[in-house]
Amino acid sequence: MRLWRVVILGCSLAGLVAATTAGVVAVRFTTVRSAPPNEPVRGALVEERAALRAEQVVEHQVVAQERAIWDRSTWEGAAPALRPIEPLRPEPGVVPAPWAPLDQAVREIAGSFAGRLSVVAIDLESGVRYEFRPHDRYLPASTFKLPVTLCTAQAIDRGELTWESLVTFTPADDDTVGQGGFATAPYGGLYPVRNLVDRSLISSNNVAVKMLARTLTWDGLARCTEALGGMVTRTEEGSTPVTAQDEAAWWLALWQMKQAKPALAENLLSPLRRGTYQGRIQAGTPRSDLVTHKFGTFPPYEHDGAIIWSERPYILVVMTYGGDHRTVDGTIEAIAGAAWRAESP
Repeated sequence: MRLWRVVILGCSLAGLVAATTAGVVAVRFTTVRSAPPNEPVRGALVEERAALRAEQVVEHQVVAQERAIWDRSTWEGAAPALRPIEPLRPEPGVVPAPWAPLDQAVREIAGSFAGRLSVVAIDLESGVRYEFRPHDRYLPASTFKLPVTLCTAQAIDRGELTWESLVTFTPADDDTVGQGGFATAPYGGLYPVRNLVDRSLISSNNVAVKMLARTLTWDGLARCTEALGGMVTRTEEGSTPVTAQDEAAWWLALWQMKQAKPALAENLLSPLRRGTYQGRIQAGTPRSDLVTHKFGTFPPYEHDGAIIWSERPYILVVMTYGGDHRTVDGTIEAIAGAAWRAESP
């Protein structure tokens, strides 16, 4: 029998921090079977969203509080680490001509979006960027899994790990959601690094990514991601906040790995292509088969980032906070469609 702690997160007005504990509930689960290391992984979005919404009982109150702040155009009292840095509706600036159609669409969408959003797009042939509020900070949710697996691949490339290296499942790796087969797996089981990378990227397994990050060490992850251009790690309060610019740097690092070391990059691209969730950027791109993406959902944070392998390949990152969860997928899809039209006129 294992004792689980379920942390029901509550946010005050300072509440973007998602680390404020409203209560701790002890729940007991009886281990009924052992999960073999190669158990199939599936249903990431359904599992993750259902569990999160069941646990975060204060979500709607938090969103209502934050919307009241947006309506007053002030963020007094909001957590400094997650407070918007740029105006919610920034004045139009100089936009590179190729991205002008995307900018027009993003501004129209942002004007009716209930929360706040940030967008970064990069043409991978010319390097020309489009940025809409790229410096605002968000909790990364499961987009966190991309930099962890990137740093794992780099460690393997340096000879510090192998794809067959075994990692022990410990109580430190437990999570209240997104456990998949680990929910009933006994502590002490050994899992190959490749299996953990696959679980992290295919079904967005939270336990698998924590096992990888613990192997890298949290300080090591911070150093690695800082070198990638978008520092992220984990503290006792949870993942550190990141920006759309940070997330674009991770995708750019994957693109560069693909150019320099295609065989190494394929170890990440293959499971990403097999991801169980095909919404958001993938759904909004007319050629969905050209999209390699990693979504994140941690209400009220909803994100997606991708490389679109079109004739003119590009990166697209969309990060949101506070939008209606019933429509936020469509918002990201609309931005993805606009990016495709800008790159494929």
